[in-house]
Amino acid sequence: MSYKICKQTDERIVLQDTGGIVDFIFGIVWAVLGLGLVYIAWFGYQDSGDLLMSIAIALVGCCFFFPVFKVNRLVIDAVNKEIIKTKSWFGIASEQETVTNGNLSMIEMSGFIYNELESVTEDSRQRRRYYFLRFYSYPEWELSMRDMPTMLNVALFIERHFDSGVAIKTEGTRHKFSALGLLKNYQKVDLPECSLVAETGFQQLGVGVGGVGRIKFWLSSLMSISWIVIALWLVLYTDVLEGFDSIPVLPLQIAVLAFVTLLSGLSINASFPATLKIDHGHLIVKNSLLKARRYPLADVIGAVNFLDITFLLTKNGVERLAHNLPNQHSYAIHTWLLPFIKR
Repeated sequence: MSYKICKQTDERIVLQDTGGIVDFIFGIVWAVLGLGLVYIAWFGYQDSGDLLMSIAIALVGCCFFFPVFKVNRLVIDAVNKEIIKTKSWFGIASEQETVTNGNLSMIEMSGFIYNELESVTEDSRQRRRYYFLRFYSYPEWELSMRDMPTMLNVALFIERHFDSGVAIKTEGTRHKFSALGLLKNYQKVDLPECSLVAETGFQQLGVGVGGVGRIKFWLSSLMSISWIVIALWLVLYTDVLEGFDSIPVLPLQIAVLAFVTLLSGLSINASFPATLKIDHGHLIVKNSLLKARRYPLADVIGAVNFLDITFLLTKNGVERLAHNLPNQHSYAIHTWLLPFIKR
């Protein structure tokens, strides 16, 4: 199980490896399954008298039932400058470890792609990724995080309130978590000559706007618009198709049109290339068709290729810029941002 934030204030972050509606539903299912097996084991023993088989079934049921009530929690306290990791059963803490500010030298963000060698030909978006936050401390921890935003949020909180360094490990190389540290060997990388990453205007950078990116976007748009036109034609000209029992009634046709339009819009939005633009002390990130986000340049950390995804890292969140972008191109994006970053 991976940690996710369940409560955060200016002075404390509380993470735990369970929580949310999905975990609650699965917890009920596993608990009921475990109790069912214990029930079968008990009455099986009453009927057959086979003690060994009944014990085996009951133990399997306990393996399903009891882990549901185990909660791992991590509390990061900025006031007392300590990090407390606890393991509790049925709400009672059974194990507790504490790392103080003086015992923590560095935290490192890392991760890996599940079954990476067999997934080379698969879409990068569909690969399963695991994110880890390693504490170089006494005791030493390596904790699994739910996703990249969670891991970055925790790392920035610790960097802000603790006297420890922060690093990020990509492509087997550890980088200091700073604007200069995210460069390749502290050396700037020029923008590539290909149009995959290129300046598209004054203080504006396009990511994924190369020939393949444009073709993918326009093909997706053309196919989506075609489906919308077909669905609209079925709604407006149903009299042409009178006599066919397969033609649904008008309300259902409208529902189909709305569904096709929604899927088409999502498809076009997913293939939209990202654009970065500097505007009056802000970085505008537009990686969808209709929505753009503004980040103060003082809050921008930089760009990094992490687990085959090029991320824009800021103090206010994470933006995905591109998938499967060459590592050299990600360094070039960070180099382009460097003169504007106030960090």
